[in-house]
This record gives sequence, structure tokens and C-alpha cells, in this order.
Amino acid sequence: MLDSILGFVRKHQRKLVITAGIAGGLYYSGKMLLGRLADMQEASAKERAAKDNIRRRFDMNQRDCLITIMSLLPELSEQLLHEVDVERLITELRAIHTAPKITAPAAVAGADQSETHDGGNTWSGSDALGAGKEDGEQPSKPAAYEPTPAEEPQRRSKVEIWEDIKIQSFARTLIAVYSESLLTMLVHVQLSIIGRSTYLDSVVSKYTGDDVALEGRLVSRLSSSDEQHFLMLSWWLLNRGWRHLMALISDATHHCVGKLSLKERISHRELGALFASIHTRLRENGLAQTLPVILLPLGDTNVGDYLAANHLVAERVFTPVFTRLLDQLRDVIESPDFGFVFSSCIDRLTAQLLEALQESFPEPLPAPAPRAPLPPTIDGEAAPDLDDVVKEFEHFSVPQESRVVVVQLLPRIAREGHQILNGVPNQYLENVSASREVQALSAAVYTAEDSSA
Repeated sequence: MLDSILGFVRKHQRKLVITAGIAGGLYYSGKMLLGRLADMQEASAKERAAKDNIRRRFDMNQRDCLITIMSLLPELSEQLLHEVDVERLITELRAIHTAPKITAPAAVAGADQSETHDGGNTWSGSDALGAGKEDGEQPSKPAAYEPTPAEEPQRRSKVEIWEDIKIQSFARTLIAVYSESLLTMLVHVQLSIIGRSTYLDSVVSKYTGDDVALEGRLVSRLSSSDEQHFLMLSWWLLNRGWRHLMALISDATHHCVGKLSLKERISHRELGALFASIHTRLRENGLAQTLPVILLPLGDTNVGDYLAANHLVAERVFTPVFTRLLDQLRDVIESPDFGFVFSSCIDRLTAQLLEALQESFPEPLPAPAPRAPLPPTIDGEAAPDLDDVVKEFEHFSVPQESRVVVVQLLPRIAREGHQILNGVPNQYLENVSASREVQALSAAVYTAEDSSA
């Protein structure tokens, strides 16, 4: 039997060798493939862990942004409410209302008191302005009344004060919209740059020393002092830049709102068009080109002002790491993406503002339904009544827009400026911080390559 086996082997030696070679090759190939698959799975697991780590850090970074902005808004709000003090104008107007009249008969004095008394409502302006009367029509006076020289300047002063209230109510609310948008974007970009630098430092922390070589470049580790000085740059917007923004917005508001009569009745749609015209005016005046100056202390004079106001020394602030971070921040601010996101934030907050102001416009009454279908016109029959035809047309036409006197909108517009900066919870801030555009800009900055290192 052994001879037969040996004979079989000798007879099929070539085939057996080939078969054994193929089997061995398949075994080692399979082992190598399994090894490669294990390596790929391990690499994929590491990549997923790295992405989860970045996502977790990024989400934490976004929460830090919201907390930081909320801590900075009171400083901005205090200055804005002090500089654009609508309440002071109201107090001044109230003082004029309660001031005693000069030289008038008793009957006239009683009429004046009934005219100027507003029941304690600070914002009541219908009597002072004649809001319910047509333009040019003056309130009636008794026949024995003769105006005194002291009353004419007083009447003009009331109108002037109301004009200031109108301009400042619009301007203050828009300054709040623009400054909160810019502060939100600035803090998100700053913390994204810091978060990216911190993450890179954690990745290369296994290397010794304060500096590490990364792809042939020397990268300095981010120190706590560099991080603090970099985050302090928001001081410029909160104390200097917003004033430049205020000047631009006040000019645009004067141009677009100044010609609006206090007694004019406008619809919600027209109010939205009015805000849109102010935005357009700001774009035409080059607001986008001035954003770097509003957000950062650029130029020797501004840098000197920034350092002196914060008691800083240039040599200690402008380290290589701080300069690198500042260059990255400026590159982002001057990029087209920043301008696009800024415009989207303004549109988003303006839409939210107009939605809040919608409550000031009562719902228009629907047109009454026709009593019965109109009869067809046939030879020999009487034509339908013209009044019925008009009512039928009105029923299917677009309902008339609700309109409100401008002076009645001013208190709500001014209060929304408070809500934008001081609301608790601040729905405006939550809205703009959670926008897809701001989140996308933050993610792009957080994951961008450090080309300036």
C-alpha cells in the first residue's frame, strides 16, 4: 500500500506541488488580508474617536461662546442705553406736559389741562401731536384764547422731542441688532481659534518642550497669557467699535426715518420695508468695509488707545503666538464668508424683531360674505344690483392691511432694543447663536488648517 501511495505521489508530483503552493499562498494571503483588515478597523476606530473628540470639543466650545456673550452683553447694554437714552427724552416730554401754563383764562387753562393730561402713560403722544387729526389741522381753542409768546417755543419743543424719540427708538434697536450680531460672530470666531489651537496642543503634547516641530514648522504652545490677551480683543467692540457703528446707523436712520411723519399710519409690511431701507443705506455707505475697524484696534493710534485703556504693555501682548492668532482673526473678519454670515444674522434678527412688532398691529376685520349668489344676466331679466357686485368683489379681494400710527409703535420698538440686549432668557441671542450660518463659520474656523503658523 505504501508503494502505491509513493507511486501516486511520484506520478502526480507536479500537481501536488502546484496545489500545495496555491494552498500556502492562499493561507498567507488570507492571513495578510486579515491583518490589513484589522489595521483598517483600528485606523477607522481611531479616526472615529478623533472625530468624536473634535465634535465633543466643538459642542463644548459653542456652549462656552453663549456663556461668554451673555457675560459681555451687560457692558454693551449699559453704554448703549446711556448714549441713546430714549427714556430721558420721555422724562423731558413729561416735564413739559406737567409744566403750568402761562397767561390764559380759567376756561382755557382747564382745556389745556385736559389736553396735556395723559393718565400717567409716559408714551402717550396723541394729544401733543394731534395723532388723530389730519396734517395741518390744529386743536380747537376757545374764542377768547390768545396764544402767548411762551407757548410757541413750548409747542415746537414737544414736536422736536418726539422727533428725537422717533429717530432714537429706531436707531437704538438697530444698534442693538447689529452690535449683538457682531459680538456673537466675534466671540464664536475667537473661541474657535482658541479651541483649535488647544486641540492641536493636546495632540502634540506627547512631545517634550514648549515648542514642537510640526511638518517642518515651529509651532509655539498657547500660553494662558496669550489666550487672555487674545480674548480681551472683544473690549474694542464693546467700548470703541460700537460707537463707530452707532454713528453709521444713526446717519442711516436719519436718512430713512427722518422724513416719516409721526402721525402717518403704516402697515406691518411697510414697517419691514422701512427697516430694509435702513439696511440698504448701511450697505451703500460701506458698512462691510468698516467691520475690521469696528471689531479690532487697527492702526498705531487705535492700538495705543487699546493698550492704554487696558493698562497693557505692547511687548508683553504682541508675542509671536498672539500675533499669529490676531492675523488669523483678521483674515476671517476680512473674508467674504464673514460678510455673508453677518448679513444673514442681521436678516435673522430683523425678522424676529418684526415678528415681535406684529403684536402692535391689530388683525383687520374680514370683509362680510355676500348674502346670496348673484343672479345671471339674461335677456329680459334685470341686471344685478351694483352694491351686491361690489360686495362680492370685496369678499374675494385681498383684505385691507392693518395700519398703526407711527407714534404708537415707538414704545414697542424702543422696548425691543432692551429685549435684544437684556432679555432673560435672551431669545434674540439664542436665535442668532444657533443659526446654521454662525455654526458653519465656527466649524470652518475650528477645523481649518493653520496656514499662518
